[in-house]
Order: sequence, then C-alpha cells, then structure tokens
Amino acid sequence: MTDERWLDEDAGPIVPAYLLTRGRTVPASEAIDLIAVITTLGGFSPPGGLGPEHLIILQKCIKPTRLVDVAAELGLPIGVVRVLVGDLHAKELVKVEVPPPVPAPEVLLDVISGLRAL
Repeated sequence: MTDERWLDEDAGPIVPAYLLTRGRTVPASEAIDLIAVITTLGGFSPPGGLGPEHLIILQKCIKPTRLVDVAAELGLPIGVVRVLVGDLHAKELVKVEVPPPVPAPEVLLDVISGLRAL
C-alpha cells in the first residue's frame, strides 16, 4: 500500500472545506445574504477557541466588506464563509447588515418610463 498524502506542493497539506465548519452547513445565527455587509465590531480582543479563518475574517472586515468579497479573498466556498461569519455573528464579534429589498421589476420599469418622459 502506498503512503498517499493529500498535499499541494506549494501550500502544504490541504484541509477539506467542511472541516473548517466541523461539517455544519447552516450558519449559527441566521441565513446571511450573499451581498450582506460584514463589519468587525471594535473594542475587543478575540476570544479563544476561534479558528485561524475566523481571525482572518475579523481582520478583513475591519472595513465593511460584502460576504461574497470575503469568500473570494479567502478562496473558500461561500457556504463555508457563511457558516464562519455566522459563528462570529452569534458571538457578537461582527455586525451583519442585510441589504435593502430590491424593488419589483414593474416598479423599476415605471421609473425608467417616467425618466424617459422627462
């Protein structure tokens, strides 16, 4: 039997994404929209028990950052980042701002028609 290891020669051992969330697929606090804005709440030192990915998210979200941008910067699947951000939100370490609802297409078409009429 060969001693097969899952390695990336440049990065070292590869960790499957589901291990980062301990197999969880649903955020701890609530469903987080893809374009939700995540902001780290200041004035604290991170509690123990957070993984390195949690700490990276806290660092990246000092400035308001959209969830999809956090996932892109970390190179992780959006579902994994949702769970990690949900952990941080449940511990009140980040603020999650939900984007306003998008108006119905009919309303947008009426606005465009009104603008054209001007």
